[in-house]
Amino acid sequence: MSRRAMVSRILSIAVFFLFAGLVLAVMGKIICAKFIGDSTTIVDGFYAERKNDIDLVVIGSSNSFCTVDPLVLYEEYGIAAYDFGSSSQPMNISVLYLKEALKTQKPKVVALEMNMMMSDCAASRGEAGLRWGFTNIPLSVDKLKCIYQSVGEVNAEYVTYVFPVFRYHSRWKELSKIDYTYFCQDKTNYTKGYLETQAVSEETVNLADYHSEGEAGIEEVNIAYLDEMLQLCQQNNVELMLFKSPRENWYQYDTEAVRELADMRGLKFVDFNELYSDGKIELDPAADFRDAQHLNDFGARKVTSYLGGYIRENYELPDRRNEAQPNSWDAACVYRQRKGWQEYMAAKTARECIELLQEDKDYVLIVTDAQNGGGVRQWVYQDCTVALDLKWQEDGIRHMKIGESELVLSKLGPLQQILIDGVEQYQTQTRWNIIVYDKILGNVAANLVFDD
Repeated sequence: MSRRAMVSRILSIAVFFLFAGLVLAVMGKIICAKFIGDSTTIVDGFYAERKNDIDLVVIGSSNSFCTVDPLVLYEEYGIAAYDFGSSSQPMNISVLYLKEALKTQKPKVVALEMNMMMSDCAASRGEAGLRWGFTNIPLSVDKLKCIYQSVGEVNAEYVTYVFPVFRYHSRWKELSKIDYTYFCQDKTNYTKGYLETQAVSEETVNLADYHSEGEAGIEEVNIAYLDEMLQLCQQNNVELMLFKSPRENWYQYDTEAVRELADMRGLKFVDFNELYSDGKIELDPAADFRDAQHLNDFGARKVTSYLGGYIRENYELPDRRNEAQPNSWDAACVYRQRKGWQEYMAAKTARECIELLQEDKDYVLIVTDAQNGGGVRQWVYQDCTVALDLKWQEDGIRHMKIGESELVLSKLGPLQQILIDGVEQYQTQTRWNIIVYDKILGNVAANLVFDD
């Protein structure tokens, strides 16, 4: 075989494998499970942040992103933080997340939640935790090494973490619209990685046995991963701090074991189980937890407020609230404010509702009057003006763009429809139906009906 033919064959093989890898990657994006509100949106949201914007990165298992609310840190202390964690995250994946964080950010502080420090390494590497942890982390040498640490060898299981399409190939029959569109969507995470929930644990969480006797065991491999994270932080001029979120089945001897590690390395350690036991933080075990191990929004606000004060006292972080230009935390705060209860939701009449909303350019109102002279009349208010005024006499259909969504108004005989992104919204039981679409939230904020 001539040299030219050999080079041509090698190039052909390389192109084939490159094409095959690209196809597998695209198929994987579509078919792989999407952990919305958990690892997928947390990871994608982190990479969507502007480079070198984050001053505090919080890393760990679900105890981290169910405990630290970055928007509370920002509102009260001006700290620009992001929860960069994954459910049941083993310590070796925490190392990977730190490496990934340092590729795009220059945080002043990294806060590591210590729940998984006490875990059994073999037991903590179940498939669920690994899938959550590796989901949407870009393929790199660091990720390949971390997968090897978790799996133990390069085998069929290893390949499924590199190319998830081989694990999720049977999901074809379960695919929905979001599977095809998610990777094209805006990945901005308006909670900055925090998992919002106001759910309350069905049973009162037991924090009273903190002083029970026992002995803590920390595996050497977890200590090695902690030291690796410390070395990475030192190399990048980042302060590493340790904290433990409040939960059942964490005891004083666990606190003492972690504090000994922290003291030996010159690290600060804050344990909210200890603080609760000593009466230094008020938590309601009956109302502040969503389950035995995780806080809800009420508890997270209390813990985050205390943590923010501790960080402000012990580390030098800028107050981003004083910046001349609004930042993404300002936008996230606005987003959260608009998600909650709004004054217009208590309106008694359609007129009152419209008057409360008509001056806000970020709301789109789709108003239907079903008893106007026996016919149906519809208005679309957008950008504080009437963008569309219809009095239906004959069957028809109208398409319109509102924010980033597609609005469809239609009439077919007695059937009236209002579709937003293909979802039916129209309520027919009363005269007035007002659909409130929020352009900031990118969805329907309220669907209200009135008799008058």
